Amino acid sequence: MTGKQSHILRLLGTPALFAGEREIALPEKAYALLAFLVTAPQYSMDREILRAILWQSDQSKQRAGSLRQLLARIDRSVPEGMPRLIKATKTHVAFNDEGWEADVLALSNTAAPLPRPAWDLLRGDLVEGFKAPTIEAEERVGVERQRVAERREAHIVALLETPEKRTSGDILFLAGLLIEADPANEVACRALMKRHVEAGDLGAARQAYLRCRSELKNDYGAEPDAVTQALAHELGIIAPAMLANSPIAVSGNASNDPVGQPRVLILPPDTILSDPVLQRVGRALLEEVTIGLSQQRGFKVIAAHTSLEIVNRTLAGAIAAPTPPELRFDYTVYVTIHGREEDIYSTCRLTKTSTAEVLWAIDLPLAMQKVNQSFGQLARRIVMTLADTIERRELLDMTHDVNPSAYRLYLEGKRLVSKTDLQHLRQARKWFKSALARHDKFSSAHAGMARVLGMEWLVRGMKDTQLLEDADHSAWLARDSDPNSGRAMRELGFVALYRRRFSDSLDFFAEAQMLNPNDADILADHADALLHDGQSERALELSLAALKLNPLPPDYYYWNLGGIHFVQENYAKAIEVLDRVKDRPATSRLLAAAHAKNGDLRTASRYAAIVLENFPDFRTDDVWQFVPDRNPDDTRQLIDGLRMAGLS
Repeated sequence: MTGKQSHILRLLGTPALFAGEREIALPEKAYALLAFLVTAPQYSMDREILRAILWQSDQSKQRAGSLRQLLARIDRSVPEGMPRLIKATKTHVAFNDEGWEADVLALSNTAAPLPRPAWDLLRGDLVEGFKAPTIEAEERVGVERQRVAERREAHIVALLETPEKRTSGDILFLAGLLIEADPANEVACRALMKRHVEAGDLGAARQAYLRCRSELKNDYGAEPDAVTQALAHELGIIAPAMLANSPIAVSGNASNDPVGQPRVLILPPDTILSDPVLQRVGRALLEEVTIGLSQQRGFKVIAAHTSLEIVNRTLAGAIAAPTPPELRFDYTVYVTIHGREEDIYSTCRLTKTSTAEVLWAIDLPLAMQKVNQSFGQLARRIVMTLADTIERRELLDMTHDVNPSAYRLYLEGKRLVSKTDLQHLRQARKWFKSALARHDKFSSAHAGMARVLGMEWLVRGMKDTQLLEDADHSAWLARDSDPNSGRAMRELGFVALYRRRFSDSLDFFAEAQMLNPNDADILADHADALLHDGQSERALELSLAALKLNPLPPDYYYWNLGGIHFVQENYAKAIEVLDRVKDRPATSRLLAAAHAKNGDLRTASRYAAIVLENFPDFRTDDVWQFVPDRNPDDTRQLIDGLRMAGLS
């Protein structure tokens, strides 16, 4: 936006109208009408065309009356003294572009590359959430959304290809937008390859290239174009790899990785090299475990094909060479498939490279008759145990570390954030802040900061939304730093939920779950979003699935599950679940209401006293401010229980 006017119509993302800092409320259908006008030639349309697009009625007079009423409501909404938003004649309706700016016009009329203050124009769908009343309206919106997408792509390509220096965060953000729209976008691929190589992460650059190549093959049956392939050769991405010849290379991650995340090498199952009968079984398990660990986002995982090459070079007796930084690692995972016929076992062993210490080992049966189901369960169990073991070891090592890495500081905060009391949340915030002081592009630490800020706002039942706004800012920093982080999407979903943007929230959670389908925390929060959207049965299903994946969960799992049972009026079950976290002040509100609804007013009164002791300013009417139920009856049910418990 140019900023030359203070009267702004926002049509990208959630529609809104602003006069300076003041938002002016308009009828929902007004934004659709304005979108059609702004994208029309000379910003004007025939009245009859507008009537046919916006109303289904067969009665011409009824459509005409509806349009007149809508125009009158728009005119009344704009205060006296301000420019009129609409210019209307007997035959036409026009947008007043002389008195008002529109973000869609700013996007279309600004020469590429788009200046940084206007980068907000690169996000948000045209009239987001608009439910088209007619087929023609749906088609017109679809066409205009495509034009917006094309204009945005032109701006982003110009930004990525301009010689002006861009920060790593800029490149990740801009390339991420292109990949969201088209995973096979080669401009984004080239930008990411350059960025990762400049950062010293050849593995990430190779992954960006291979992902783009895979999308091109799947969607178009084509290879990357000559420019992309030439760049990949120039950067050493698809040239013959200079691989290490001994897998026992101790990591120097403190110097190679600014975050200090551990690097994990998953060595191939022995059977890949010795037993052709189990070859495919071993390869498939190797891929499952590699993908699962990569989704954790806490580790730098050396890909399966690379680990195979390391072993092949070692067996070939190649002359030893200095280990390149991208092939140094902290932990080694050995997977072995052994046995005969139906008695097949998978052995997994985790070793600390620097000490050759075995941290964890297990022998698990592999049911060949149910290989798909067996693989999934086995891989999930291995991945979750490996992740937990590595994190615990990194925390233990931190006690001996004079200058701990950003990753280890983050782990300390992560350990504390599982609690819902304010003391632990604020301590966790300090750890995340320290981690970000070490590395300000650390996505997981930004996501952790978003979580503690949002949870503090919720626990305190605040009316002021500043903490929630800060949480939203941290969540976007997490996403911009790592567009493929399920945890970042989870925090965006959490904030969107409590800002009552239900559709946005569910979209964020769906994407988070797609990026990391076995993350129990994402499932638990997705369940909460579904509950507040009025989908309690689906919420219960996901909540129980989260508990199955994480049987020793953080406090809020029980809080969320108790809330589901409460909404379903199963108060006894809600109390049973919440009893496990009854000592947490944050759950006292729900416990007071549940006991009251269940007929135990004495116990309800005791929890009501705990509410007032910890939150002396609490009032039941405040619940409307921080409980984001799409169905108001669900909120009334909670308030009724709180009042029965003696809270006013």
